[in-house]
This record gives sequence, C-alpha cells and structure tokens, in this order.
Amino acid sequence: MAQFNLTVGRRVSLRNWHTARLLSALLLIGCDSLPRDSAGALERVSGGELRVGVAENPPWVHWQDGAVSGLEPELIESWAKSINARVLWRRGSEAELVEALNRRELDVMAAGLDSKTPYAAKLALTQPYVEVEERGKKKKHLLAVTPGESALLFALDRFLAAQDRDSLKRRALSLQRRAAP
Repeated sequence: MAQFNLTVGRRVSLRNWHTARLLSALLLIGCDSLPRDSAGALERVSGGELRVGVAENPPWVHWQDGAVSGLEPELIESWAKSINARVLWRRGSEAELVEALNRRELDVMAAGLDSKTPYAAKLALTQPYVEVEERGKKKKHLLAVTPGESALLFALDRFLAAQDRDSLKRRALSLQRRAAP
C-alpha cells in the first residue's frame, strides 16, 4: 500500500488519509447552518413578533404609563427593526422574567443586567455591549435570551458588536445623569 509523509513527519497510509477526509466531509455536512436554535426562535421572530421582558432598572430600562424607555429598549427596538420584527413588551421582576424565559414565554430580557448577574446559570447572556462605572465599580452590561436559542443569541450578539461602543457609553452616561436623584 502507498504511504506518504505528512508535514509532522509521521507516515500515514493512503487508506487512513481517505478515511480522515471522509470523516471531515461528514462533519462539515452536519455543520451547514450553525448556530441553531433548539426551538427556532430566530426564524419565528424574524418578520414576526419579538417577545421582550423588561424589569424596571433606570437608566437601562424604565417603564412609565405603559411605555418602556431606556438604553436597552432602544437597542432592542433597533435590533428588532433590523430583523423586521415587532416588539411585544412584558413587564415583570427579574425573577419572573428569568422564569418566563425558561418557559419560552419570552425571547429576550432587558433588565440592566451586568456580567455578575446571579441569574447567569439560568440564562443565555450576550456579550457585554457597554462598560460603565456605577457606584464606583465598573460594570459590563448585557442582555439575556432564552437558553438554547443559539442562533437568536448569535444574531443579537452580532448586532450589539456592530454598535459604536463610545456612543453607547455616552448615551448610558447621559441617561445615568438624568436618572440620578
């Protein structure tokens, strides 16, 4: 049987080489559209309804007279527009919204969460979209999505990564000053 040297200096038979190539091809076939959602959330919300839970946490999220405002709702509205989705807001406490995400009643949660949220083990968290100082400590803020919805998380992360970080930081600081007593 023919043999040849690999660059690492080991001799490999032609049969093993073909087997490795076949296995590689099969693995690639299975990776046609990664990441995937376990329940198809991104496909459902694109061109449809994005269910967003919000917990009061000024300046990140503020609820007044049935309307939501703040940096995170602004970001979510902009992202929803980019995927042609209509946002349906649901108000609740952080604990209630975490449970609603896990029951798949919500797609996204905005609550002024930071990277040290005690709910991290129960949520799929975006990468931090802004870092600001709050009460003398630097905090990295992020959003949460339904666990298992990897394509949804990836799409939101990609949107957040494309945002101008300096502009977001200025906007966050401006909102913080307005919310201060």
